[in-house]
Amino acid sequence: MRKQHDRGIIDFIQIVKHYFHRMNKWISEMDDPRHQGYITYSQETLIFMGIMKNVCSIKSMHQMDDFFNEEQCIRALSVLANDDRLEEMPHCDTLNYYLSKLSPECLKKLRTNMIKTLIRSKNFNQARLLNKYWRIILDGTGLFHFHERHCPNCLKTKIKGEDGKMKTIYYHKVLEAKLVLGEGFVVSVGTEFIENENEDVSKQDCELNAAKRLLPRIKKEYPKLPVILQADALYEAEPIMELCRKELKWRYLLTHKDTRQQNIGRDYELLTDEDKDIVKAICQEKGTGKYYNGMEKITGKKETMNLFEYEYETYENGQKKNIEFMWSTDLKITRKNLEELIKAGRGRWQIENQGFNVQKNILYHIQHLNSHNPIAMKNHYLLTQISDILMQLYIRGNEMVKKYGQGIKNTSSRLLESFRRHLVSDEDVSYIKRRTSVYLE
Repeated sequence: MRKQHDRGIIDFIQIVKHYFHRMNKWISEMDDPRHQGYITYSQETLIFMGIMKNVCSIKSMHQMDDFFNEEQCIRALSVLANDDRLEEMPHCDTLNYYLSKLSPECLKKLRTNMIKTLIRSKNFNQARLLNKYWRIILDGTGLFHFHERHCPNCLKTKIKGEDGKMKTIYYHKVLEAKLVLGEGFVVSVGTEFIENENEDVSKQDCELNAAKRLLPRIKKEYPKLPVILQADALYEAEPIMELCRKELKWRYLLTHKDTRQQNIGRDYELLTDEDKDIVKAICQEKGTGKYYNGMEKITGKKETMNLFEYEYETYENGQKKNIEFMWSTDLKITRKNLEELIKAGRGRWQIENQGFNVQKNILYHIQHLNSHNPIAMKNHYLLTQISDILMQLYIRGNEMVKKYGQGIKNTSSRLLESFRRHLVSDEDVSYIKRRTSVYLE
């Protein structure tokens, strides 16, 4: 009798087939960059091999070779890739060669197909803000650092070394757009690599310029999706607000800091409590919310800036401490929607930190360099984002996690053990193909 509470790799494969039954077709239709006369492994085999490396939290390519050199792994991979001819596991160099030739646009399109499928399923409609807007959160992070120039696209900066001398560091960054599908459940919906066009640029690429490239592309991919953009105070700039209003037709909810919009913040502070609307005893901490619609009219700004704040008291080391937050938005704030807007605003940094913390320090090791080839570097990163979608769905449908609160790292370790030890049988394949309901937590 099959253990109903933990099927490991079988459940993972079923999650893939359940949510994305056309995934193999999408992969097979990607433009294969390899010489067709010398192909041994299908694109599906190589892509799913890379996905398994990520979800099993294997840090390096050579470790993947060591861990995956098992008959059980070959069998499970053949079921994932729908390749009955697979007799041996591809070498890590084979995967790296393929990823060095594959256009990153192929993996971006694959991710878009996956996200559209999740949205159309309507299983995640409850995550929309005010029952209408899908939240897209912007966040940038560093990936790789080098002491010497890695490629013409490297960003560079000068830092003071331990010896007190200034030295040049070359690095790569990325801007991520995350779609909120539930509490603590965010998936990559867009990626823009922050990089210089060449070595001789007078002004380096930055997050704001990357956002101006990324956001219109997301709009083109999801033209009818009602979106509200969330980001930190860096993006509380009128050019971003104007982009949302004129070109994207999106709403925005941005963290406010006086260092970004000093005049708006100063004028808001000059308002008395009688000028503002105040709602007390709201949110979990029973704090106080305040708001004022139309701050741009007072300050003389062009774009709509409705400000709202939330504050509450807490105790830290026996000392009373006042916690304050503030945001700006083009949504009209009311007493009815204030609490939901506050929760959404506070959730931005919690979701961002949780997402990149998992990807850097817990599961995917995105700062580990799997290849020095610039194209392969990008494809490894995009493959991680695709893997993360599948892993989050697997975790939320895993009975062990629901019942025992099993951590993400432990879940990944158990999945790796199952992948290496569980020889997928014909009964397992029959179970995978069976139409069953998957209940997310």
